[in-house]
Amino acid sequence: MMKRLAAEGMIAGTIGATVVAGWFLMYDMAHGRPFRTPALLGAVLFQGLRDIGSLRITPTLVLEYSLVHWATFVLFGCMAAALLAAADRDPRLLAGLFVLFCSFEVAALALIAVLGEWLFEALPRWSIAIGNLLAAATMLGVFFRRHRIAWREFLLADE
Repeated sequence: MMKRLAAEGMIAGTIGATVVAGWFLMYDMAHGRPFRTPALLGAVLFQGLRDIGSLRITPTLVLEYSLVHWATFVLFGCMAAALLAAADRDPRLLAGLFVLFCSFEVAALALIAVLGEWLFEALPRWSIAIGNLLAAATMLGVFFRRHRIAWREFLLADE
């Protein structure tokens, strides 16, 4: 059971992380600066960058940040998979999934605010929200395939 949940969380988390990375790659390319977002966040996180003008996009920064990004999404995916496994037994727990996804969104915005409020000039809140909403939708799609009983029971609970 634990291996199945870990695998499910890893798959969903990897898909969610990939969707967000793809969104920001398209965002960065539309602004003529491919890989700017992961390099920027990596430089702030690992090098203490405070001046966006001194950002240098390097493969190392992009890779380092991408690994942290992926690990975060896998951890989140594992928590969501565990919650959904419990919801298979008690569908009322699906409400907790909503709380988990909202908390993840707030945590992402809060982390950026803690790292530097100025980052919201480089990464508008709306772009972060869209990336996370796209990830949430795709992750829920992955989870839906494995947890149809919980979803059906939840949707039919009022009838």
